[in-house]
Amino acid sequence: MRMILIILGLIAALVGFAAYGPGALNAMHFAPPVADPALDERFERVQTPIRTERADFHGAEDLEPGPDGRLYASLADGRIMARDTAGIWSEIADTGGRPLGLSFAPDGSLFVADALRGLLQLTPDGWTVWIASAQDGGPLVFTDDLSVLEDGRIILTDASLRHGYGAHLDSFLEAEQTGRILLVTAPGDMTELASGLGFINGVDHDPATGLVYVNETWAGRIWQLDPDAGELTVLIEGLPGYPDNLEFDPASGLVWTAMPSLRAADLEALHARPFLKRLIWRWLQIAGLPALPDRPAMAIAVDTDGQPVFGLRGPLEDADGITTALIWNGELWTAGLARDGITVFAAPAVAD
Repeated sequence: MRMILIILGLIAALVGFAAYGPGALNAMHFAPPVADPALDERFERVQTPIRTERADFHGAEDLEPGPDGRLYASLADGRIMARDTAGIWSEIADTGGRPLGLSFAPDGSLFVADALRGLLQLTPDGWTVWIASAQDGGPLVFTDDLSVLEDGRIILTDASLRHGYGAHLDSFLEAEQTGRILLVTAPGDMTELASGLGFINGVDHDPATGLVYVNETWAGRIWQLDPDAGELTVLIEGLPGYPDNLEFDPASGLVWTAMPSLRAADLEALHARPFLKRLIWRWLQIAGLPALPDRPAMAIAVDTDGQPVFGLRGPLEDADGITTALIWNGELWTAGLARDGITVFAAPAVAD
């Protein structure tokens, strides 16, 4: 009996070490809504791109129409580029970091959510840091996206308080929910509107109503936010992919959301069993991660009642998926965080 107890004790110690010892996965409990099969029909037809622009642009994470009629792009090397309607691209500035979300203020000035530097504003004298990143001693850990409202207030997403830029896969495997939505009214002045979110990401607003739309990536969910009341309500959930950037199209009144990857159902099934996931993680450290889901160009457009209207699914390709999709100049423009070039599709017809 004594030997059996010793053996059981050793087994328990080994299991405990595997689950909680050095290098263990800090797995958390998470129960995101599963993908809604009713949305599948929106993605049955594979759409062929019209063309690819600027294959030399790497990592155009966000595309944003400017008040000057140009289209702006944030690149992996830190540059902000702008394209005029004639197709000429020009370098506007370089953040010296990793620009992600772009947004223009009512006065026409450009604000940038830079994952490495924080919340920035481009001025005639260069970059002004409104809120600094953690690496520069500030409070922002993963500065992700932003939307400047009509009154100049800024809605900013800090995707994770545990993992910075480049560690989004760690955030997913842990199923950590530390993302927050911030309201910024002046340099250094920010208020937390919501927290405890599973990698809060793309954000934009409807200029007519002032309502804000925000993507919660790991939950496959889009939220509607009333910035005055600070109230969050679900717009749509059960998306078939992980929503990244979000663009509101004033012409159609639709919310466009890019999804760089289909949902990983096998890995998500472990979110509700964090102890088991800790043990499986030890095996994955040796054997490697299972094959990741397909990553075709994917985006969904929903109306402000949360009803799906259009779905984009591009062909399978040897490339990362898209992180942004928006209608510009009558076409659907897409690009991605780790993707080369800008892929342009035909825009769907919108009924009058």
